[in-house]
Amino acid sequence: MLRAFLAALAVAVLLTVLTLLTIESRSVTEEYYIAHANRVRAIETSKDDLAAIIQGAESAFEEGRSIPEAVNLAFPRLIENDKLLQAMRDTLRDGSPVAIQLSVYDAALSKFIDDGQAFAKRQNALAEALRTMQEESPIVVKELRRFNLRIQSQNIFSLAIEIIEFATGQRSSNVARVQARIDALREDAAVDSTVPGLVDEFAAAATLVLSERGAAENALEHVSKSRIRDHLWVLSDEVLSENRRTVGRADKARLLLSICAALLLIGTGYAMVQLQKSYRELNRSNAELSNVNDSLEDRVASRTEELSAAYDDLKESQVQLVQAEKMSSLGELVAGISHEINTPLYYLTSNATVIQERLAVVDDFFDIAEKMIAAVAARESVKEAISRGLLDMRSMFSDGMKEDIEEARDLIQDSIDGLDELSELAQSLKDFSRLDRAKQGEFNVNDGLDKTLLIVKNRIKNKVTVHKHYEDIPVITCSPSQINQIFLNLITNASDAIEDSGELVLRTWQEDRNVCVSIGDSGRGIPADLLSKIRDPFFTTKEVGKGTGLGLSIVDQIVTSHQGELDVVSQPGKGTVVTLTLPIFASAKEEDSGESAADGPIEDQIDDSESVAVTELPAGLESGDASDASGESVDETDHKEATA
Repeated sequence: MLRAFLAALAVAVLLTVLTLLTIESRSVTEEYYIAHANRVRAIETSKDDLAAIIQGAESAFEEGRSIPEAVNLAFPRLIENDKLLQAMRDTLRDGSPVAIQLSVYDAALSKFIDDGQAFAKRQNALAEALRTMQEESPIVVKELRRFNLRIQSQNIFSLAIEIIEFATGQRSSNVARVQARIDALREDAAVDSTVPGLVDEFAAAATLVLSERGAAENALEHVSKSRIRDHLWVLSDEVLSENRRTVGRADKARLLLSICAALLLIGTGYAMVQLQKSYRELNRSNAELSNVNDSLEDRVASRTEELSAAYDDLKESQVQLVQAEKMSSLGELVAGISHEINTPLYYLTSNATVIQERLAVVDDFFDIAEKMIAAVAARESVKEAISRGLLDMRSMFSDGMKEDIEEARDLIQDSIDGLDELSELAQSLKDFSRLDRAKQGEFNVNDGLDKTLLIVKNRIKNKVTVHKHYEDIPVITCSPSQINQIFLNLITNASDAIEDSGELVLRTWQEDRNVCVSIGDSGRGIPADLLSKIRDPFFTTKEVGKGTGLGLSIVDQIVTSHQGELDVVSQPGKGTVVTLTLPIFASAKEEDSGESAADGPIEDQIDDSESVAVTELPAGLESGDASDASGESVDETDHKEATA
């Protein structure tokens, strides 16, 4: 009786423990994980918004412009995220570290928002006054000069320059002295009698700039010195710690529950084993063993025959697998051949078009010569005809006739090189499993970029403005044709990414024992979910028939075979920057230098592969350099210099 009671008590205790462990293990539900993820996302978003507000405020103050719209939108997001975080208090006990940090952060955020909005108000007023003064100053100067008040016009011009530089932080001025100059300008009798009221609006705007600059600076100091980000980091750490504690309790409960279940299974198994120990099972086992011994020889023969058949099937599968691999390689080879053929044909077509345009000037030259010869033959107005002809010829020389002929000669040489590439392609078909080695030689990256721009000139003119920032870099050892193919693929790809008009920034510089090339565009940009796939073979976002998706994959293989690196940074809606890092002296093995898939056609670049500085668009994309006749703008400044 006692044994039965103890057994029942043990069962009851075990069931109670299992029940408690089950409840504890299910305390962390899917809703909890979703709420925690939302809180973490709110904290990370708030960190970004705080950084954006501070950086945007400092940038606006330094440049004397209005607060960016992104900063204005960050304030309501901070408030919404704070409401989401404060809702966590309902699940916390009073006095917990998280609850304390929530209160501290809420108070700090309220003060930060008040200070930030106060600064925004001051800065916007400063920017508006500065804009008004900039608009009024040319009008006032022009009017004063029209009435021959040159001293006053010069005074206003210098005063406007000083205030603008003071408002943008470029000069430290004595506010009282500048204000005195403004007051003197208002009280100038000559100005008041000649053009009454002309300088009033300019003077009012200048006075407002002086007063609002100091107020905005004081407000910005409160914003910049705020410890709100420190409080947010502490809150983030406490939220993560609280989550680890909650999840840890549930994990321990699950572990104990698993241990209890395992013990129950072991006990149940042990009882079943004990029940099976009987003479009947033993006799049955002996009978089965006897039958197995009797049929052992037949089973061995049957198994041997099955193994032989399986071995034959395995050999056949191996043959089929090798054949499939050959067919797969053949498919990739055919795709590579298509790229190899299309690129030289593109060279020839583009060069022939440009040469045809350049030959027109030769026809004009011949017409002038024929008129001169005809005049000499007729002996009528010879001097006048020859003089007019020589002037026309000199005009043609001044307009760049010689350069056009030299350019045509270079394009003919490029066409010959393209035909050589087609010849090399025919040679590469001799060996299916191994491509011919690419010829190695010295290569000037700057010249390669310029030649590529010349090839694609018709494609990008009237659409793309080109900014070149070349440094004096050494030549590199590489396969020139493959590196030129990289440039062609990336530049045409950037052009395709620009829909109507945009800018293309080319940069070169030396970094240690490497040469770096940056190709950036102001196109559509690549979505973040596609950025990791753009190097995959056959991946493309273009329409069917407009690309195979091999272009950037082939570029990546060429860069890898040259022991270089390819980095792609993109911001959707702003553009993309592709950065190549190539060693000056490559030490790749011979078999590595030619076995990357060679050149790929322009059409095979991904539709969204646009470009831009590794974390943001290069400053060159914001420049306003003048364009030449072909639509290209050349800026030979240092690659680190941002154009204004």
